[in-house]
Amino acid sequence: MIASLEHYVMIKYMVRRTVLPACCLCLLLAGALGSALVPAAYAAAQATPRATVARLEQLRRRIDAVGKDLSTMRGRHARVEAELRRVERGLAQASKRRRAVEGRLGARRDRLARLRARRRTLEDELAAGRHALVRQIRAAYVLGGQPRFKLLLNQQDPALVGRTLVYFDYLNRARTEEIEAVERRMRALAAVRREIVAQVTELDALRAVRLRRERDFERRRAARRAVLKRLAAAIHGKGAELAALKHDEARLRALLGRLQKAAAGIPAGPGPRRPFARLKGRLAWPARGRIVARFGAPRLGSLLKWRGVVIDAQAGRPVRAIAYGRVVFADWLRGFGLLLIIDHGDGYMSLYGHNQALYKETGDWVRPGEVVATVGDSGGEVRPGLYFEIRHDGRPVNPARWCRAGAPRLLGAGR
Repeated sequence: MIASLEHYVMIKYMVRRTVLPACCLCLLLAGALGSALVPAAYAAAQATPRATVARLEQLRRRIDAVGKDLSTMRGRHARVEAELRRVERGLAQASKRRRAVEGRLGARRDRLARLRARRRTLEDELAAGRHALVRQIRAAYVLGGQPRFKLLLNQQDPALVGRTLVYFDYLNRARTEEIEAVERRMRALAAVRREIVAQVTELDALRAVRLRRERDFERRRAARRAVLKRLAAAIHGKGAELAALKHDEARLRALLGRLQKAAAGIPAGPGPRRPFARLKGRLAWPARGRIVARFGAPRLGSLLKWRGVVIDAQAGRPVRAIAYGRVVFADWLRGFGLLLIIDHGDGYMSLYGHNQALYKETGDWVRPGEVVATVGDSGGEVRPGLYFEIRHDGRPVNPARWCRAGAPRLLGAGR
C-alpha cells in the first residue's frame, strides 16, 4: 500500500507539471487568436484533466489489484514452504530409521555367515568322526570273529596276555569316546541349525521392515516432489529468485551473528584440540564428490557470488566434520534446507547445507572425520549435493585454501 500511495502522489505531481501548463498555454493562445477560439480552447483544457483523473483512478485500481495478487502469492509461498519444511524433516527421520534398520540387518547377516561357517566346520568334524568310528567298528568286528577268551588262551607268551587286555580296553575306550564326540557334534550341529533358522526368520522380518521403510521413504519423496513443483510454480523469474537469495544470505548472516554471540559463552569441550587457524591447508573435504560451484564464482549471471562451494555427490553419501567443534545449529533453514553449523572456536565456523539427514543435534561435540549428516537435496535443490562454507567472524573464506587432503576434482561454477 505504501508503494501504491507513492505511485499515486507521483502521478498527481506529473499531472500538475504537465496538464496545468498546457491549460495556461491554451488560454494564452486563445487570447491572441481572438474570442472565436476561446470556447474550443476552454473545452480542450477542461477535457484533459477529466481524462487524466479517470486514467489515474484506473491505474490506482490496477495497483490495488496487483497488490492483492502479490499478497495472495506470498501467502501461498509461505504455506508451500511450511509444507516443504515438514516433508523434508519427515524425510530426515525416515532416513535415520532406514539407517538403523540397515545396521541391524548387517549385524544379522554377519551372524548368519558365522553360523553357516560353524555349521560347515561341525559337519566336517562329524564326517571325520563317523569315518574314525567306522574304522574302529571294523577293527572290533575283525577281533570279534574269535572269542576274547580264546584269544587269551592262544597266547604263548604270558606278557602278550597283558598287552592284549590293554589293547582291548584302549579300543573300547576310544570307541566310547568317539561315539560321545560324535553325539556332541550332532547336538551342536542341531543347535546351530536351529539358530540359523531363527536368524533367517529374523532376517526376513528385518527385510520386511526395511521394505516398509523404503516404501514410506519413497512416498515421502513423491510428496516432496509435488511440493517442489508447487513451489516452483509459486516462485518464478530471476528477480524473485535473486530477492530470495539475498534474503537467505541476510537470514544466514543474522543467524551466524546470534550463534557467535551464543558460542562466546560456551566453555571449551573435553579433550585437547589444535587451534583451527593452524589447520589451514590440512583439512579434509567434508564429502567425496566433484566441486561444481567455486568460491567467489558468479551466481545467477553476475548478480551474486558463491560464498562457499557446492560438491556434487550421491544422495546418502556421508558428510563428515572437518575439525573438532560443537554443533550450534541443526535444523531446516530457508535456502539451505537441512543445515548443520559447527563452531570450531576463535570465530571459525563451518556450514553444511542441503543435507538429507542430520545425525547430530545442537550442543553435540564432534570429532574430525565424524559423520554428522548425509548428502541430500533439501531446500528445493534439483539434484543432490553438499553446500559447504567456512566463515571467520561471520565473513566467508575460500574453503579450497583450507581443505587440501583428498580434494574433489574441480569442474567449474556451473550449477
